[in-house]
This record gives sequence, C-alpha cells and structure tokens, in this order.
Amino acid sequence: MPHARDTAFRAALEAAALVDLSRWGRLRVGGQDRLRFLHNYTTAAFQNAQHGEAIEAVVLTATARMIDYVTALVEEEHVWLLTSPERRAVLPNWFQRFIFFNDDVTVEDATEQTGLLSLIGPRSADVLAEAGVPLPEPGQFVPAALGEQPVLVVAGSGLHAPGYRLVVLAPDTGPVRERLLEVGAPLGLVEADGETWEQLRVWHGRPAADREITEEYNPLEAGLWHAIRFDKGCYIGQEVVARLDTYRKIKQHLMRVDLEAPAPAGSEVTADGKTVGRLTSVAETPVGTFGLAYIRREAAQPGREVTVLAGAEVVNARLSDPLFVRRERPPELP
Repeated sequence: MPHARDTAFRAALEAAALVDLSRWGRLRVGGQDRLRFLHNYTTAAFQNAQHGEAIEAVVLTATARMIDYVTALVEEEHVWLLTSPERRAVLPNWFQRFIFFNDDVTVEDATEQTGLLSLIGPRSADVLAEAGVPLPEPGQFVPAALGEQPVLVVAGSGLHAPGYRLVVLAPDTGPVRERLLEVGAPLGLVEADGETWEQLRVWHGRPAADREITEEYNPLEAGLWHAIRFDKGCYIGQEVVARLDTYRKIKQHLMRVDLEAPAPAGSEVTADGKTVGRLTSVAETPVGTFGLAYIRREAAQPGREVTVLAGAEVVNARLSDPLFVRRERPPELP
C-alpha cells in the first residue's frame, strides 16, 4: 500500500494536491508611494501596475545578492507580498531602511491574520470550477468567494506545475481547505503536507530561502529571469544585474542533480576530478532522489555525469535543467 505522502506527490503530477502554506509570509504594503517604492526596491516593474496583477519579483542587496523571491498582488489600496517563510520578519526590516520621512509607505505583517493554500496539478482548474470559483489568467489574481468565505485566487501554484494559490482570512483557512477537498476528491484531489511540498519544490527546481536564495547568489545564477525587468529604470542591485547580463559574467547556474542514492545537503559535486558545486537541497521522492546545486558555468550542462561526495560514499548523479527556472536568458526578454 503506497504511503500517503507518495500518493500526494503523484497526485500533484497527475491530478491535484492541496498544500497549506500558511507559514509563508503575507506582507501588506500600503501608502500613496507604495508602487514607486516597490518599483525602486525590487527587480519588477510596479510604476504602472494595475489592480489584479500578480507580479513575480526579487529583493536584492546593492551587490545584487538575493534577499527573497516574492509574489506581489496589486490591489486598489495596497499590495500583498507573498514571501518565503524565512523572510517574513526580514523583509519589513529591510524595507524600513529605505522608507524616509517624506515617503508615504507602510509595511505590515499580516501573516497571522491570513492563510495561504496552494492547489497544485493538472486538474486544479477543474477543482476550482467545481467549487464555483472563477479562474484568473496567468499573471493575474481575482477576488472570489468559496461559500461564505472570501478568497483571493492567484494564478500559479508557486511551482512549475499548473495550479493556483488562495489567500484567505485566517479563520477561513480550515473551511476553505475542507470545501476544496470535498469537491475535489472525485477529481483526484488529495491533501499534501509540507514535506510533500519540499519534495515537489526540489523536483521542480524552485529556489528556497536559506538554501538557494541567500546573499551568496544572484538572481541570474538562480535562473529567475522571469522575475527581472531589464527595460525599467534604476533599482537596488540593477547595475550589477545589468553588467552580469550584458557581459555574460554569470559564473554558475542552478541545476537539478538527479542522484542514484541519497546524499546530504552540503555535499560536494565533482566532475572530472574537480569540485564544480555543492548540494544546496536534497529530497527523496517517489520518483527518485534529487538535489539542487549551483554548478560552475563550464560544467553546467544537462545530461552531464557527475559524482557527489557524501562523506565516505561516492554517489553517481546526472545534471538536468530545473523546470521552474531558466539556465539561459530567455530570447523573448528585452
């Protein structure tokens, strides 16, 4: 009999899985200058952002090192920032450094007052349709109701898989979760836990805070091209990002490492007898053991055979492109 976690992992690939991500941060950015502020202090374009847009962005240091990767939901009176759980307390303090006496900007942590659910998998849209919830277009979110509970339905599961995220009031998290599981069960929807999310995250190759998102790496190394606007004006870290892009100075790339056996995070990745990277995350899944690692550019080729030094053990592995991010600059970018 398959383990419940194995069933949930496969459901996310073949049908749908529901994960409670309420431990992730929800910050509410308000004030008349909120869009200008976010425009200047993230990699995304907010100056002309419209109500209903869901915008991916990276918060950087002046040297283009990553603090967090966030999703911004633009409403009429404020902007929601969906943050990594590890950056919930960090970001308000970081932003406060750049809010001066004449700036009309407020940053409020609303995590405890809200909940966050992620619906993952190819039948996610069918589940929401069965629940009578409207579906947003890519890059958008829509306000809706699930029974008596108001929800914000955000396009995108947070992974490479199709899906949606739902922001709800904290007391409504349980009822909304139960209602979705009830209507989705005939469609193959199952409930998943945080460990299943971690398995899926590594398998899809989404970078995580304190793992792949740290002040050791920049967003081009992480492959977060989709969260960077190269045609907008100055922002913190912009000069370094532009220089890395223009002169092709990216030294390493985030790659998935398909392992033949488990190895701990932190293990060295070698090729031709040389260290080319180090595992940042590892997950054992029903379809194999996978890791993520920043691999030196000259070695970062999909299909390349590598070895991982797991203590006294040597584990054979193969590099592959993560699904969630892009190793090379997408040709459609300006």
